[in-house]
Amino acid sequence: MLSTYRLHTLLCAALLWLGGAAGVSAQWLIYELGFTPEEESVNFSFYTGGYIVVPAQGGAATIVLTTEEGGRFYAVAESSGKYFVAANASVRKAVFAAGAVTASSQSFYTASGPMNRSLLLRSEGSDRSWRVAEILTGRLMTADDESLTGPAPDGSFGVVGSALITATLREDLTGNASAAFNTQNAATAYLIELLEKYGYAPDEGSLAAPMITSEEAAVIDASLFPVATHGQAPAND
Repeated sequence: MLSTYRLHTLLCAALLWLGGAAGVSAQWLIYELGFTPEEESVNFSFYTGGYIVVPAQGGAATIVLTTEEGGRFYAVAESSGKYFVAANASVRKAVFAAGAVTASSQSFYTASGPMNRSLLLRSEGSDRSWRVAEILTGRLMTADDESLTGPAPDGSFGVVGSALITATLREDLTGNASAAFNTQNAATAYLIELLEKYGYAPDEGSLAAPMITSEEAAVIDASLFPVATHGQAPAND
């Protein structure tokens, strides 16, 4: 179920970002996303939160968007962005970026943060230390002249909007995914299973959950799920 008339356009843009096959790795970082719309936006509505699943060494980023408007829903955008390091002689930053130009809409996402934390991850019986960013901050910007859809039912037309992005490293989910899964698809499927445990359902137009093997599916069980605190779900409300 989509929360607004225009959310479907933005969802389609999300699902048609950079594309590409999910890479194979053994260690993952999972960031929890929050979006804060800015006041100058016009006819702008978007998901309230979500997660990104990225290889610790950098590469394709899979995003799972979430909303709590009219119920709890998620939308999967597999391998939909990039995660990499930007550095020079004085600074190193982790970067998440994605962009889409679809039909009459354009959307761009950039968030970055200083690599200010050492994180030890276990995978396949061995440990490795990674330098990571605890928080990524940035902005989403989108515009749509709605020339293909026409005015909304209330008579308004056109979209221009921006939102502040905050992505916070989830060490619990990161540790679980790195210890248990060798593929990005499996790490994403684990995250989706967790969301569904807390009452989230696929949004209209969402891509299907990524394909995983039966062996990977067997690993996804309640023993990997963090316990909810104070009745809260794992995503932003």
